[in-house]
Amino acid sequence: MPRIGRKKPESVDATVAIPGLFVTGTDTDVGKTAVATVLVRLVVAQGIRVGVYKPVASGVVYGQAGDKERLWEAAGRPLDAAAVCPQAFAAPLAPPHAARLEGRSVDEELLLSGLDPWLKTSDFLVVEGAGGLFSPLSENLLNADVARGIGLPLVVVDAARLGCIGRTLATCLAARSVGLEVAAIVLSHLHEDHGADASTPTSAAAIASAGAAALAVRLPGVAVTILGHGHGDFTPTLDWLALGRLSAGR
Repeated sequence: MPRIGRKKPESVDATVAIPGLFVTGTDTDVGKTAVATVLVRLVVAQGIRVGVYKPVASGVVYGQAGDKERLWEAAGRPLDAAAVCPQAFAAPLAPPHAARLEGRSVDEELLLSGLDPWLKTSDFLVVEGAGGLFSPLSENLLNADVARGIGLPLVVVDAARLGCIGRTLATCLAARSVGLEVAAIVLSHLHEDHGADASTPTSAAAIASAGAAALAVRLPGVAVTILGHGHGDFTPTLDWLALGRLSAGR
């Protein structure tokens, strides 16, 4: 399997026994956390114990709720919020750069070993990366490296805006080129599309609908759906439990 980062992550022994999904994006600020939290709530509503994990985060403001808290709340507050994201930095930069500003570095072993508490208490795991799939999480490792170390199928998220077809295709094809499995694509509405609908060609609704249709044709076998701004389910709805079991051995 090809390597992208400069250091190959060690695999997490128990991960192969737990189904789940790794939520990633084409870039930063494309709606990953919104998608992950809705996904988690839907699986929890089926009576499944869901573990939620974000290996590292940056741009974290002390005392303010962020991605970690949103994921934790969506899962029903299992374990404690600190277990969701064991490494966090204040500067809104890539984690290794944000860590350096604090005289620290990202603990690469902890990126994976931080999963251990969830492997013992969960039936399904949802991991959310930071930034795009090929963004750096540490000095040596990218999201793609950590996703491969964890071994879960990907949910690739992009914003429902112009260019979503090209951005998403590029990410999915690059993911496959390094041995990652793409289970689903979500086009996420970051804002309300006030007064516009799919009949207006330049509206976010029309762009998302056309983009989803094009991606479904170009990536056969990959589930494609849309998440409306503030919505509690996807259109169309997907069987996330089944998608989380796509990898061999699950």
